[in-house]
Amino acid sequence: MKAQEPTELLAKLLSALPDAPGCYIFKDEAGEILYIGKALSLRSRVKSYWVDTSWRERPKLAVMMPKVTGLETILTNSEKEALLLEATLIRQKKPRYNVSLKDDRRYPWLAITYDVAFPRLIMVRDPVRYKKENPKSRVFGPYVEAGMMWETMRILRKVFPMRQRKNPLFKDRPCMNYHIGLCLAPCQNKVKEDYYNHMVKQVEMFLAGSQLEVINELTKEMEEASDNLEFEQAGKIRDRLYALKTVIEKQQVFFKNQKISQDVISQAHTEKMMAVCIMKVREGKLISAETITLPLTDRTQWDEAFEAFIDQYYTACEDLMLPYEILLQSEISDMSAISELVSSRAGRIIKVMVPQRGGKIDLVDMAQKNAEHCLTRELTEQTAVDVKVEQVLTSLKEGLDLTRLPNRIECFDISNISGTDNVASMVVFEGGRSKKSDYRTFKIKTVEGEPNDFASMKEVVGRRYGRLIAEGKPFPDLIIIDGGKGQLGAAVEALGAIPLGDVSFDIVGLAKRQEEVYFPGRSRPVLLPRRSEGLHLLQQVRDEAHRFAITYHRKLRAKRVITSQLDALTGLGAKRRKKLLDHFGSFDKIKQATMEEIEACEGIPKKLAKELFDYLAALGTQ
Repeated sequence: MKAQEPTELLAKLLSALPDAPGCYIFKDEAGEILYIGKALSLRSRVKSYWVDTSWRERPKLAVMMPKVTGLETILTNSEKEALLLEATLIRQKKPRYNVSLKDDRRYPWLAITYDVAFPRLIMVRDPVRYKKENPKSRVFGPYVEAGMMWETMRILRKVFPMRQRKNPLFKDRPCMNYHIGLCLAPCQNKVKEDYYNHMVKQVEMFLAGSQLEVINELTKEMEEASDNLEFEQAGKIRDRLYALKTVIEKQQVFFKNQKISQDVISQAHTEKMMAVCIMKVREGKLISAETITLPLTDRTQWDEAFEAFIDQYYTACEDLMLPYEILLQSEISDMSAISELVSSRAGRIIKVMVPQRGGKIDLVDMAQKNAEHCLTRELTEQTAVDVKVEQVLTSLKEGLDLTRLPNRIECFDISNISGTDNVASMVVFEGGRSKKSDYRTFKIKTVEGEPNDFASMKEVVGRRYGRLIAEGKPFPDLIIIDGGKGQLGAAVEALGAIPLGDVSFDIVGLAKRQEEVYFPGRSRPVLLPRRSEGLHLLQQVRDEAHRFAITYHRKLRAKRVITSQLDALTGLGAKRRKKLLDHFGSFDKIKQATMEEIEACEGIPKKLAKELFDYLAALGTQ
């Protein structure tokens, strides 16, 4: 395929590109970011996109490049800085044609909360933000598999009983975690801070991969306790040692040299999906083998996705988790930049290589076998799920005699109490699964003072689909209105006022009493069999819309109640009202609180607490 010639403006921008490292950003006519990349030389890298051979080697360019009308560049001092900047921009902007890892969700991390007394072990999703807010804390990860992370946390909490609750459950006694041996109850002063902090340091060493060092320390502590005739304490340490050794013994020994520390990364792929396996070898033992599957969308090739995964993974890694070597199945274009980045973070040289022979290539092959197994399993499960979804949607289509397969379903529900806080919800299901990113809530504007579900439904349906028509976006296959003939009629009336043109879709009303399905222009409803999978899907969608509407209604009502009751009190702004509500849970509990309990709420000064207490007492006498 012949490459498209750049526009006159782009040609000028290309001619002015410097021979320096940095990031480049491709944009379309609307200014939306299409792609973000990095380069050691911006001039040669960006110009290569308009070379014929590039188009043949990367089919995705045939789709993307005709849309490129704008270009921005950001210069950096080195390729390493360009790599970091690219990863940050991709996470922030989420360009359409960059590889999207794990459905845009962040990998889980473990964090030790050193910013507070008696630190906890918690899970975090955004380590950068967490470290900014808690600079003394240490984070470990990322964990590609959340299950692996939770298993690690479960073992550590059992062996090292750190506190789990952010705030004590009781004022005068420890909670159940203390009684079952999962906490030392620092909230009740049942453990000395020095002993607790020493235990936390052992957790940090374990997470950093120094498992044998932890074993040696615990063994020494057990022997010292035994020599001092503290047999109960020695027995507890013995039990902890046994639990840790049981975990470590499950890990296969690869090398006699216990100093070996490596990350081994391999992949397996089809045209539409890739599986990546990361094996972590620490102290000569395999401590984890995690796999992740990535969809290869927009004609993305596997080598591009493989490189993007490695870039995004190691730009997020913390120094305590980094190995001495990173073994890759195949070369990537920025191996030197990755090596420079991780080496600077670890404070030592970390080699990034593609092994060719010996024991290292055996490890790469083992990781590849794990990736192949994961890919096969994922494709098998996906096929089974797709077949099941197809059966359910077909059952619904045939049972209701719909004009099309209801792959995308949008459902509406109204929620209010006596006409106040009148709201509506819209939930979306695609392929038989909820798509929460497309959920919407609406504040009803035309109905006030008394409940009128018909008028409310008319307004919200008109707003939703009038906007879709104005924006030229596609309609769902099936629209579900929670209610009977009246609500359905109001929705149809709203749709009749919209210039739909040749848009086709099905619309039904679902009444809850007998699960009757109503159609426009039909007097008799359709009753699906009680065991029909299509009916179960309708019920699931309707119940989700009801839940979403109720949740939004309660949120607005709670906000209105606490605001209306407390807005007369000077000095109690929106932020402090929220802190009060978060602390006590409800307005009724705030009214029942003592002045000491109000003073204990973070962010409430003593003077304001006294004024609030007196104000609430006066309200109670009215």
